[in-house]
Amino acid sequence: MNMPHSADASAGRRWTRTLSFGMTLGFGAIFFATIPMLGCESAHKSSSDAPAPSTTKTSGEWSERMQELSQSLSQLLPLVADHRAFNDPAKADLVQKSMSQLKAMAHQVKHQVQKGNKPSSDPAFTPIAEMLDEDLARAIVAYQSGNRDYARLTLRESMSYCIQCHTQAAGGPDFSGRGGLSVNTDNFSPLARGDYYAATRQFDDALKAYLNGVKDQQYAKDDLFAWEKAARSALALSVRYKESPSQAREVVKAIQGNPQTPPSLKDSARAWLQSIEKWEREKEPDSRLERADRLLKEAEKRASSATERGQDLLYLRASADLHQWLASHPEPNAARAKALLMAGKAAEASRDMNFWTLHERYYEMCINTLPNSVMARECYSNLEESVKLGYTGSSGVHMPREEVERLKNLRARAMGENTKAK
Repeated sequence: MNMPHSADASAGRRWTRTLSFGMTLGFGAIFFATIPMLGCESAHKSSSDAPAPSTTKTSGEWSERMQELSQSLSQLLPLVADHRAFNDPAKADLVQKSMSQLKAMAHQVKHQVQKGNKPSSDPAFTPIAEMLDEDLARAIVAYQSGNRDYARLTLRESMSYCIQCHTQAAGGPDFSGRGGLSVNTDNFSPLARGDYYAATRQFDDALKAYLNGVKDQQYAKDDLFAWEKAARSALALSVRYKESPSQAREVVKAIQGNPQTPPSLKDSARAWLQSIEKWEREKEPDSRLERADRLLKEAEKRASSATERGQDLLYLRASADLHQWLASHPEPNAARAKALLMAGKAAEASRDMNFWTLHERYYEMCINTLPNSVMARECYSNLEESVKLGYTGSSGVHMPREEVERLKNLRARAMGENTKAK
């Protein structure tokens, strides 16, 4: 996304970055949150990495919310996909009712998480749930004030978070072929169709929809931005959720086979194929954390080469491993702090394919996991640099007072300082 560069827009720039994190939460985070044990947990990992199962009570609570969500989603998604329908005065009551239902569930999810009642130890879950309530409130206010295009954009972009949550790592069932929600996708673009299927955990159908879009020359010619997003979504789905080098290869071959593919992306695709070939020869590691460490070091080394985005596939693989490991290791110790630091680096390096500010949340969680440590200080250094960059304009850094105070407190925790004594 493009960021403003003027001095007056520096604060707005930071808000826009944060909003891109928030505005993409909507349906996706709720949908993710309301499926018991379907967050970022693997359906096929070793027993040493397997998380403890949730209690029956917890699963039941999330399942009940899932049933409530289905009706709201089935009503709202077609309206969000259709500009005229969303702005139709005759459908205003239906839109507001569906949005209010989602908002109410978001509020419940936030309080459940605050009480420690959540279906996964994956670190991505907590910031998503915490911001969800605020983001849906923003969409509702925008709709009620007459800014319906903005409200629709906020809700539509929320699908991206749903996809990111569901495909952060291998985990949970694929509902492809089971009918899903009763939404007619005939008039959806390839990207919108793929996003819908991914948002509703119909991953085989999502990958097929994305691939159809990637192979479509006219689609790439008419809307290169959406086409490239579909290509990157297909790659992320095949790597992080499917963990399938063969399916990743199919995606890359489709990218290379479209005459409209930009030269820079073709260069990246060649590097991705090299990574896939190496991936296919690998044996299963003793530890996902160790493999993630190796993949990150390889990606960072490759990032200094001429290939613009050739390291993306490595970051995606590392991210999947880290989320698998973190979901099954909730203990606040040095190993978890290290994993959060690495997750932050992976998310930051690939944030145009990821949550725009999720890396900052990882760094913050790293600090709180192991305060007054070398790890915490490295996490703070990365966090401070990212936050300042987000507020930097042509006249310098302009951070709100509350953000300055937040950094001050996090620095104190990272450095072992006593702020009250100063």
